[in-house]
Amino acid sequence: MATTAAATGTVVLVDAALAPYEHPDLRWLVRKHVLAVLQDFPTLSPSVDTYTSDSGASTVLLNARGLLTVSSALPPVLLTLWLPREYPYLPPLAYVFPAAPSSASLSLARDHPFVDHRTGRVRRTLPYLEDWAVPRSSLAGLVRSLVGALRMCHPLTSRFGSVVVHATTTTPVEEEEQERMRTALLDELVSRLGRDTAAFRGHVDEDIHAMSCIQGSLRARADAMDRAVRDLEDERMRLERAVTASLSHRAKLLAWLHKTSSRVPDAGAAPLTPHAAAGDAPRWLESKASELAVDDTVDALGHALEDGELISFQEYIKRVKVLAREQFFHCHAAATSMSKVTK
Repeated sequence: MATTAAATGTVVLVDAALAPYEHPDLRWLVRKHVLAVLQDFPTLSPSVDTYTSDSGASTVLLNARGLLTVSSALPPVLLTLWLPREYPYLPPLAYVFPAAPSSASLSLARDHPFVDHRTGRVRRTLPYLEDWAVPRSSLAGLVRSLVGALRMCHPLTSRFGSVVVHATTTTPVEEEEQERMRTALLDELVSRLGRDTAAFRGHVDEDIHAMSCIQGSLRARADAMDRAVRDLEDERMRLERAVTASLSHRAKLLAWLHKTSSRVPDAGAAPLTPHAAAGDAPRWLESKASELAVDDTVDALGHALEDGELISFQEYIKRVKVLAREQFFHCHAAATSMSKVTK
């Protein structure tokens, strides 16, 4: 009768604790998991407490806590299973600590493959936690897997660093069970190591292929840059030759202009004769002014050529030819008007 009342109280406690959980349609499954683990491991008892995460956030969660006997040859541990709000889609949070009577002389072992010695939390390296899936996984299956793993590698050590083992003898059945569990764990570790090695090798091959593609692209870019540098060097040499030829043409052109251009009368020369003011004097003055203006224009074009302001050397020659032709007609008109005046 008392057992029935306790079971009823447990169901009421579990139902009340599951009220704020995120998946109300799966409360029956969570209740089934909790009752199954309490039935398979009677030393565990349910409760509702505040869980504080590593980030400092606090949440009221359902948990199961109690002593967990790994084997008769090893001391029990204090196990706590916290059910997150997203359970069963998220695995439970399992913590292992030394039991109260032996907590003063025992501590968690460093570098344990499944238990963090600083917080006591069971790592996701435990195969059952790593392969957690709904609805295949359950709390009872997790505890059974944890018992097998801790039997192979117990998380408690003495303060002096040695593994604690009870001075009790093991039966052949227990030894056979331990050997079977050891073989299963070793096979699982070897299998996982093989998968991890294959995955790592695949990633390495992908990285090598990606690096090879990048190397080919960089080589193509280097070849293109080398060709561009060579083309620029050829262009520089061609421009140097063009500048040298332009300077040579400029020297020849200046010599030709010096020989063919009309000389401007000196400032101290005799002024125009009085009779030049009569007859065709206006025409003579206009022709003479135009002739001198052409000289000034040719000089300006020569300075522009030296400064590089013209479009090309051919344009300069074209303009000089036009101006020379105009100057010739102006000179002829001035000479004709002067000869008429003198006659």
